[in-house]
Amino acid sequence: MFFLFFTALVLPSVIPQFNYFQINVQRDSTCSSIIKQNLSKLEPGDIAFKHPDIFPDFFPTIIDHCLIFIKYDNKTGLYVFIEASMVDSKVQYKYETESELIGPFYGPFAKVRHANETQKQNAIDFAKKQLGKSFQGEWINKNYNPEDTKNDPYANEWYCSELLWAAYYNCNHPFPEKKPVDGYVYGEGIDLDRNGWKKNLLNYSIVAPREILYNPLKIQLYYLSNSSNIHSKLYGKINVLNGELIPLLWAHQFYMNYRLNYANAS
Repeated sequence: MFFLFFTALVLPSVIPQFNYFQINVQRDSTCSSIIKQNLSKLEPGDIAFKHPDIFPDFFPTIIDHCLIFIKYDNKTGLYVFIEASMVDSKVQYKYETESELIGPFYGPFAKVRHANETQKQNAIDFAKKQLGKSFQGEWINKNYNPEDTKNDPYANEWYCSELLWAAYYNCNHPFPEKKPVDGYVYGEGIDLDRNGWKKNLLNYSIVAPREILYNPLKIQLYYLSNSSNIHSKLYGKINVLNGELIPLLWAHQFYMNYRLNYANAS
């Protein structure tokens, strides 16, 4: 495990084909300038990014998970999300309290640029259609069509960022509870992956949480007004890997495995 973690952090700095650039979210007007908002402004269809569930103060710029916000439940006082969970190995609802959302593990949040209310609802309805489906722990490829299992055996399974990406990639089409006679239509929506369909060194096209987070043309970041200052300070200037994502995926795998073991132990 330590070797994978060490490799994920060190390898990008010693291989010349990996290039770095910097995002300054406070200076670039075309980038996702931070918008101070109250928790009540969290809207259905927004994206929540999470840090690892362990030692957040040591690695606050690591994002290992993302969820789509569904609604606020007035009866329970809980915020309802949908996630593809590695811990529970399925797509499921996740219920969070206000204190959890403004705690050290959440942030930033994001709105999808230019998405209208219909597109947001379509994305939510697509995510709802995936509830109960298996978590894709192999992180192999990405697919927006869950019916494409003939060409892709993992098409009907999801990892967290793939589910969010697919939800908005399909947002131009409705997904009613009852399947239409002609079936559902997929694709031609908003592509949240900054890499598009670019393939990595293993010839896979994978969308990691970071590829959504660092796509300022498609999302607009914001922080909750009373969230931890550590996020806004450290996200002012971030070194971002621009190129193949194998080292970052190793780091992602390491933290997800660590989190799974941590959850089982507790």
